[in-house]
Amino acid sequence: MSDSEPDFAETTIDEPAFGSRRQLSRDELYDLVWQTPMSQLAKRFGLSDVGLKKVCRKHDIPMPPLGYWAKRVHGKRVHQPPLPATKGPQKLLLTVVPLTAEQPELQAEQVQALERAAEFPPIQVPSDRPAKLHPVAARTAKALRAAKADQHGLKRIKEPGVVDVAVSNASIDRAVRIIHAFALSSEQRGFSVTEHPEGVQIQVEGTTVVWQLKETTDQKPHVPTKEELRWLARHEADRAKRPHLYPSRSEESVFRSWDQVPSGRLAMTLRDPSAPRWDRKDLIGHWCDRRNKSLEDYLDQAMATLATGAVAIRHRHAEEAAKERRRLEELERQRRERARRDRAEKRRQFLFAKADEYDRYRKLLALGEFLERDGEPEPGGQETRLLRELQEIAGTIKRELDLQGLHAEADRLQLYADDDLGV
Repeated sequence: MSDSEPDFAETTIDEPAFGSRRQLSRDELYDLVWQTPMSQLAKRFGLSDVGLKKVCRKHDIPMPPLGYWAKRVHGKRVHQPPLPATKGPQKLLLTVVPLTAEQPELQAEQVQALERAAEFPPIQVPSDRPAKLHPVAARTAKALRAAKADQHGLKRIKEPGVVDVAVSNASIDRAVRIIHAFALSSEQRGFSVTEHPEGVQIQVEGTTVVWQLKETTDQKPHVPTKEELRWLARHEADRAKRPHLYPSRSEESVFRSWDQVPSGRLAMTLRDPSAPRWDRKDLIGHWCDRRNKSLEDYLDQAMATLATGAVAIRHRHAEEAAKERRRLEELERQRRERARRDRAEKRRQFLFAKADEYDRYRKLLALGEFLERDGEPEPGGQETRLLRELQEIAGTIKRELDLQGLHAEADRLQLYADDDLGV
């Protein structure tokens, strides 16, 4: 190892999906800060040096002073102050962002968005329904109470002003509390929850994100209803009388094999309404209840992904607008080039035609000279009239062939434009 490469212990940090948040204790972050230079550690959390220092100051975690790492590299004695006691929270959340080098401007904006999101406290879903719900949560709860369950036992709501939701009666209260907490937290961060024809959208600095909350379903073997059993009995009786007209396995034509039933597991999805739905290109993030974590545990991750996803959408829109602008500019360039070539060809044909006229002019002059040498035409005679008409035609051609005449005809035929003249 060269002297320029510090021999620091490698800090191990799990790196989950983009925008997810990892809970650390003050002790853990304190150890990390004194094991790895701030610039290296900050990148692993998707933060800038300044952002990580803000987190440390907020939680009263001492940081290595200037020159600390240089002294360590050269084996000099260094001082590490102990972690002071505090009455504040002992746990903190940091967002882990695996960064790539392809789009540094996008990454820089996403890091800033995550730093702003980290300034707010973790989202807390109330254990009981609040007396005063967020307006979106209140409208969603009212719509769910009035809705009827479908064949799978889910109440599906897709109307203006309420979250696009599909839950069973047993999950309504929990879904409403999650909607309430997430909507409030969104507005605390300066986002707005707005109405659209099929639900609500979250506006993040002018960027629209669709919000959905659904309950997943489980499969269970279908149990025939009384009506289905009666129908089957009639079918079997008819088949006994006319076996050639009925299939041998009549229950397959009557009963479905499985029923979809509410699972009690909730899932939340954020989508980009401007992206195509095929191949899930519109998906910003999807979180659901899992074996060891509930949807409530993922709300901070969802909020961080909402912030970074909005940045990515804005960048994509800017790239698409720039691409469209370049496409239109190229089309205009091609149109102008075609028009330039067309005018050049017209000028070519125009000059060919004038050359032909000039050739006729010279032939007319030669003919006139020949006729005059051939003999003395009688005044007022036919020969005189022919010579006079020949001279008139030659004079007309000559006038059309002078520069002013050519210029006037070229203007009339629009044979030149500013591009052709280099203007």
